[in-house]
Amino acid sequence: MASDGDAIRQLIDRTKAGSVDAQTFAQQLVSAEASGHLLTAFEKFASVSEPPPSRRRARRADPVTLRVRIDLTGTRPPLWRRLELASDLFLHEVHEIVQAAFGWTDYHLHQFASGPRQYGIEREYYLCPFSVDEGDEGVPEEEVRLDEVLVDVGDKLFYEYDFGDDWQHVIRLEAVLARESSAPRAICTGGRRPGPPEDCGGIDGYELLVAATDPNHPDHATARAECANTYGPDADPDAWAPTPFDIDEINRTLSEFFAV
Repeated sequence: MASDGDAIRQLIDRTKAGSVDAQTFAQQLVSAEASGHLLTAFEKFASVSEPPPSRRRARRADPVTLRVRIDLTGTRPPLWRRLELASDLFLHEVHEIVQAAFGWTDYHLHQFASGPRQYGIEREYYLCPFSVDEGDEGVPEEEVRLDEVLVDVGDKLFYEYDFGDDWQHVIRLEAVLARESSAPRAICTGGRRPGPPEDCGGIDGYELLVAATDPNHPDHATARAECANTYGPDADPDAWAPTPFDIDEINRTLSEFFAV
């Protein structure tokens, strides 16, 4: 069941998109507030609108190489990876690639989405098997090819991992390149900053651990003290150290993945 806030945001998005008449929206809001059934009214009202059209485009007849940069939203300085990917990869394969590139271990659920921005009713979701089995609205990720959602330079694909820590990634298409027959299916060509450990508490927890485990960090002492205060004097931040960015290790993992 969605929260009141989620329902309100969904209806506002549909109103802005033109799917819902603004006057009707206002009338429904007043009526729902008076009756004390705000959430029920919003859900009923939102459900009558047709879902947005699919954002997927035609697959390329001949595969190309897509150069992408993946940024972890909210990190300062930015945590990112640059990869060159075969355009005929399916999104369940892209999921495995992102996991390897950032040092994730696939402990949690994930989903992809396509749309003009990170949030909004226009987004189309591409779901992992568990979410499909749960009846969530979206397209199974194994049915969606990368070149259906990344076509023109500047196109973006969103990837969310761990709905608790809420790791939001933006996959941006930087270049479309001719593809050599000998080219790897996926290769990492650059990146910056270590990857967050699992279950570290989101961006704030990641930045705290970065400082606490790097003796050269200007906030190292303060971060160590905060870890001790938060988790106890016996807590060892080094046991939760971020995953170092090691391009050779990433590419070994990717090579093994596609060798199977």
